[in-house]
Amino acid sequence: MESPRCVDAAKAGCGEGLLWDAGRGRVWWVDISGEALHGFDPATGASTRQPLPCLIAALALRDDGALLIATARGLGLVAPGTGEIETLHDPEPESPGNRLNDMIAGPDGALWVGTMSEGAQGPTGALYRYDGDGPQVQMRGTTISNGLGWSPDGARLYFIDSVPGVLHVREEGRWRALRRFDETTGKPDGLTVDAEGTLWVAICDRGRVLGLRPDGEIVAQIDLPCEIVTNCCFGGADLRTLYITTGTFSMSEAEKAANPLAGGLFAVDMAVPGMLPHAARWP
Repeated sequence: MESPRCVDAAKAGCGEGLLWDAGRGRVWWVDISGEALHGFDPATGASTRQPLPCLIAALALRDDGALLIATARGLGLVAPGTGEIETLHDPEPESPGNRLNDMIAGPDGALWVGTMSEGAQGPTGALYRYDGDGPQVQMRGTTISNGLGWSPDGARLYFIDSVPGVLHVREEGRWRALRRFDETTGKPDGLTVDAEGTLWVAICDRGRVLGLRPDGEIVAQIDLPCEIVTNCCFGGADLRTLYITTGTFSMSEAEKAANPLAGGLFAVDMAVPGMLPHAARWP
């Protein structure tokens, strides 16, 4: 495995929301604190940055190619060329201190969306599943709903709650804790799954991405040249590139100056490819 290379030194406050869009041949990602949508074209190396009117934390594809977004205002759509946003639904209108944080489409077209309190003030978040009947709660009492990913056969859904550091797995309709992260391993953030079922988990406070077997055992490690590592996804024409977002949100100005690649988008060539993201059939 080669060392990660920075493909966009964007200096994002909090890079997140990675999504491979095969139809457009582009990696999409967001800067949560910077309120911007970023795009990277692996074929040309070109990068784009589109300012947004509000915070966006995650992205997903709809089956018509539209970009679904998780925002502080609820679920919506974004026009990549203009940043114009259409709000679709807020699952928690009675909780103004909460916002959406991560989401993923499932093999059946349902959309899974997690929430959190702004600033992670407490376990007020939840995980929802959107289908033709609207949102249904799948888990309550989460802190930072993070890290959603599917096993290759679609039978398992992985889900991270970052503050307690728990990697959950849902199988045959039941949840269980697959792994608990601690001070040794660091705080888990976003994740993705490759075609052989290995989980790749971004560790937000350790400058690395860990590879985990489906039983939760750590089997690989990718080191980044910056400490804050937030998310990862597979992309590129052959799905053999792992893209990784980073951030600068807890760094001093002196630390940022000493580490100019922090907040950038990184890429690393992988031996095992990833999988195309599922598309949502909602709304």
